[in-house]
Amino acid sequence: MIASDSETDVERRYLFLASSPYSGSTLMSYLLAAHPRIATVSDVSGTRRSAQMDSFECSCGVRMLDCPFWIELRDHAQRRGLRDLDLADFQLGFDHQGAGPLAKARARSLRWSRLETMRDVALMPFAGRAMRRIGERNWAFANTLLDVQDADVFVDASKERLRIRNLRRYLPTRLRVLHLVRDVRGVVDSTMRRAKVHGGAEQIARVWGRTNDSILRQLDELPPSEWCRVRYEDLCQDVSGVMSKVYRFCGVDDRMPLRPVGAGVHLLGNRMRLDAPRSIRLDERWRSNLTAETQEAVVRTAGKAFRVVYADRDVSHGERR
Repeated sequence: MIASDSETDVERRYLFLASSPYSGSTLMSYLLAAHPRIATVSDVSGTRRSAQMDSFECSCGVRMLDCPFWIELRDHAQRRGLRDLDLADFQLGFDHQGAGPLAKARARSLRWSRLETMRDVALMPFAGRAMRRIGERNWAFANTLLDVQDADVFVDASKERLRIRNLRRYLPTRLRVLHLVRDVRGVVDSTMRRAKVHGGAEQIARVWGRTNDSILRQLDELPPSEWCRVRYEDLCQDVSGVMSKVYRFCGVDDRMPLRPVGAGVHLLGNRMRLDAPRSIRLDERWRSNLTAETQEAVVRTAGKAFRVVYADRDVSHGERR
């Protein structure tokens, strides 16, 4: 059974950082972690490191298996009822539980909220108990980290497509969501420079569109007070102003002295975790790296989600009207 300290846990908050890949979630995780009342390890549901544990490094530069922080977290997790916390896979992902057609059907985005609700209701007798157990496990992990770092707000930056919906339904506390979005042209350029891609620029834009369309649909199911959106471009151009608003949304004092960015932080995720930002500047290399034709094609492919989030920008120039 997963333990809970009701007097302490009731005051704590769970924030989900929703974004598509290469949209600045690692940067945002570093900035959030600079606040002394916020704790995060970024992506908690990912499993890619499981095949690399012999050499996988924490963002602090120490091998995860040798890092004193992770050793302490694993030991403390036992007090929270997480006696089987494996550093290779925390087993916090809703998409990764089980195998076969049932698990695949449950994890798939159907691109229509009503249809997804009907699917979830139909599968509830078969998967409801397991999904609730995952929700409880996520909350126990969050409280473990908050115990270790003496903080009040836990930030989860996992990349599961339907994680907002599942956390809202199965997490035993109220969920808040921060939607971080970056211009699709910047995402295409960053992805093509840093990752192995299949299908080219339009395929990356298609993934961006589907991911953010799914996020937008899930946000429609939340009260407006429980989510907010930050654009990467706005963040880079006004870090202190945007982060002050984000801290207030998280429910922490935005006037508290911040820690140096990267100090005492232990992040998971892609290789960008290993390079704490020393300075923040807007990366718009896409303007010169992508041809005008490619820019137009990826904006068109990104579809409705781009038009919704960047409605106040001149699409041909990427500037505000």
